[in-house]
Amino acid sequence: MAGCAAARELVKAGRDVVLFEAADGLGGRARSWHRPEIEPDVGINLMCASIYSLMLEMIREHGLENELSSISSNLLVVDNGVPAALPSDSVTALLSYRHVRLRDRIAFIVASMREMLVNRNRIDLFDPVKLAEFDDGTTATEYGNRILSRRGFDYMLRSQIEGFWNFDCDRISVSHARAMLAQMGGAKFYVFSRGMEVLAEKNAEGADVRLGHEVEELRLDGERVRVTARGNDGTVVSEEFDDIVVAVPAPIAAKLASALPQRAVSEETRTYLESQEYEPALSVSYLVDRDALPAETHIMAGGAEDPKIRNMITYPKRVRTGRGTTVDKLLVFAYPGRAVTRRLLGLPPEQQFAEVTPLLRTMWPSFPSDPEPFQIAERPYGFPLPTPGRYRRSVQVMRGQRAPVVFAGDYFSSPTTEAAMISGVRAARVLTGSGDPLGPVRPGSR
Repeated sequence: MAGCAAARELVKAGRDVVLFEAADGLGGRARSWHRPEIEPDVGINLMCASIYSLMLEMIREHGLENELSSISSNLLVVDNGVPAALPSDSVTALLSYRHVRLRDRIAFIVASMREMLVNRNRIDLFDPVKLAEFDDGTTATEYGNRILSRRGFDYMLRSQIEGFWNFDCDRISVSHARAMLAQMGGAKFYVFSRGMEVLAEKNAEGADVRLGHEVEELRLDGERVRVTARGNDGTVVSEEFDDIVVAVPAPIAAKLASALPQRAVSEETRTYLESQEYEPALSVSYLVDRDALPAETHIMAGGAEDPKIRNMITYPKRVRTGRGTTVDKLLVFAYPGRAVTRRLLGLPPEQQFAEVTPLLRTMWPSFPSDPEPFQIAERPYGFPLPTPGRYRRSVQVMRGQRAPVVFAGDYFSSPTTEAAMISGVRAARVLTGSGDPLGPVRPGSR
């Protein structure tokens, strides 16, 4: 999403753009899988939120409004098998949240209102320039325990952060937590009816898109950059370009930058890329009867422990049978906790299903004992960790970016498509000289 956003800006600026993509389709980690037996045939569909203003601007620009489908924002937090609704759009409903004391519910509301009223225009979950001001070296856990009791934090703010991103609040910057409180309240959520890749494809229009070409090496040849890529058929291509945007996960970017001299990639940038940590993601999906779980619901594990299953998301689907008829089912995405994910990553799908299925009842005790395994998606670089101080370093690195090699990705801010695309736009600005690279990108931002 970062690379395609950069391509959009560069094509608009009149540049000739070549886009190398290792996969056989655009979208990167936001790309969905498709299965013809379900209606619609889209799975692992990342969400678009009403606070994604840059994405919404692009959607309007490309006429993709009809591609969005509204989904419920229902959140259930589970404590020892007992679920309770944790609403984000109703103060009255929040007061009835039963997993914590009334004192914590009130404190959570007060903290949220304070961040919304005082800091909403100063902090931005997707913009490191605004996050850096609040990145004082403390963690989300330290902040949460200041405003709530330990249980209040573990079953309210921690559940929301770790349920969405699966990284440990003990290891991430306070800025992430405060920005969530300031911006997420009342947000509405959508999915793309054909997958988020439709936006990536539209943003890449006008570029020469080379699918199935993995970049293996970057070298500086005079003032130009030589890009060497290998196609799926084994063919190696090597071309020179005036400038490049490297829009891949940070560890891959660091590897590609290793052959470039310091005048192209500073030591600060190199160290920043090499030090970025990631939590991998594993999505294990099943088909179950429609009444087996609540539909259109995000179910999250409460508490401070790393659970066996971190969260589940349920979507109603119509499934075509072998006889040509259709039946109503729920497509359930189960996301294991951090330790289980790391243990299962890279194993054969049959083994992953075999090990995850018995764990499902640790989240939802009445989960069917014989769910139909459906699809698995792995993201080795799922979530870049915004550790304390990371946002400040991010701004320093972005401020120092220079042609002919610039970098873009969600690791500059937060693991969201909105943040990735902001970084792509800023990378393109460096190359075109069109305005302050660190200036506002999101419509309506100041």
